[in-house]
Amino acid sequence: MRLIYVAGKGGVGKSVCSASTALWASSQGLETLVFSMDPAHSLSDILEVEVGGRPRKIGDGLHAYEPDINEEARKFFSRYRNMLTALFGLFEMEVRAEDFGSFPGVNELIFMDKLYDIYTEDQYAVVVIDSAPTAMVLPLLQLPRVTTGFVTRMLGIKSKWMGVLNMLEPGFGDSILSEARRLRSKSETMRNALLDQNIATITVVTIPEKAAVMESQRLIKTVESHGVHVDSIIINHVMQDCDCQYCRQKKASQESYVQELRSQYADKRVATLPDYGGEVKGETLSLVMDDLYRKGQLEI
Repeated sequence: MRLIYVAGKGGVGKSVCSASTALWASSQGLETLVFSMDPAHSLSDILEVEVGGRPRKIGDGLHAYEPDINEEARKFFSRYRNMLTALFGLFEMEVRAEDFGSFPGVNELIFMDKLYDIYTEDQYAVVVIDSAPTAMVLPLLQLPRVTTGFVTRMLGIKSKWMGVLNMLEPGFGDSILSEARRLRSKSETMRNALLDQNIATITVVTIPEKAAVMESQRLIKTVESHGVHVDSIIINHVMQDCDCQYCRQKKASQESYVQELRSQYADKRVATLPDYGGEVKGETLSLVMDDLYRKGQLEI
């Protein structure tokens, strides 16, 4: 299985690039899933198909999935109820399953859990991940360390407190430890997949403007400092030739950023996409697919 993370700043066209990448992969005979890890799902609008909260076949070899974060939060809470009850109980907080999805950091846990299911079920040759603007890959990398620390502490107090917890409710203490270990195992599996260049790569999408370019540079530096390979960069909304003064000035400004990225990341594939002059969705996704893949700028 190949995992292709499409990451970048909000509003730069990640979902369009994700959908186009999935279209190309499926057109090459690869069973493909495009999976939205952004709680503000936009794949349905871009693909012009109601995707829904289950993987859905939307074309020949092409599937799409937009998890319902509220539904998945309830499932996640039920799956790790004892561990979460104990964890929030340390802060004298009572959390209901229907409220769990609103807590900071919970989305990352939930999407990691769903991605683990997709990865281990191994039904697809390619999974294209439409990442959230916050680069969901970073919490995935850091989660094993957090869960390992939690499990280690639980093991440290096991002999002293597990018996007490089990007295409060039969099996409660043991179930806390079991759930924490299971979560750690899942997070470690996904981290190891991310670190394997034969399995996972990251495509960073940006636009040729200062703020977007600087954020992309920070993202690449941070991700690669964790040992994850950034394979390619897509520079979106690049101005085409035009004789008017406005377009000439904007194109000149953009060109400096394009050249900066090409120079700084000469070891990566750097692709450019034009401004298509309108909203890209549905059938017009084929234009993006052709510009990225059929013309050879990028490869799956």
